[in-house]
Amino acid sequence: MKSAQDPISEYLAALRKNLAQGDATEHTHRAALQRMVEAIAPGVATINEAKKIACGAPDLTLRKGKIPLGHIETKDIGTPLGEVERGKGPHGEQFKRYKAGLPNWVLTDYLRFDWFVGGEFRKGATLATLGPDGKLKVQPGGALEVEHLLLAMMEPDVATVET
Repeated sequence: MKSAQDPISEYLAALRKNLAQGDATEHTHRAALQRMVEAIAPGVATINEAKKIACGAPDLTLRKGKIPLGHIETKDIGTPLGEVERGKGPHGEQFKRYKAGLPNWVLTDYLRFDWFVGGEFRKGATLATLGPDGKLKVQPGGALEVEHLLLAMMEPDVATVET
């Protein structure tokens, strides 16, 4: 019988399995992220590629019932988020649109999670890093930091901040 694991351990196991295949892409990991978010926040639904909105089509839309909580935009593991957040590279223009248009959202490469509220960086947390050998190196305390960041991001009073 398989033992129960916490949602973040299961998430990391899924990422490791995907990476071991050798041909994983940004989209490969999205289901694991959805399962993790929904497991740490019961009652929250993650909608993959919901309808396009004015600033674009964020990868995941988070809702509790009909209450919109925010969005998560994913980039492939290893994407330099700092470059993206400076508006550079292939995702820089999209980042600028989302920063200006989304009141509450997270940018992630599945390992690092950067939270933005009202166009401003609120908090970042790193779950793991990708080593030169292609293996994940879990950051001490990273699981708790990521869980706290995601739960805080989904608080209705934060999610409904007007910009």
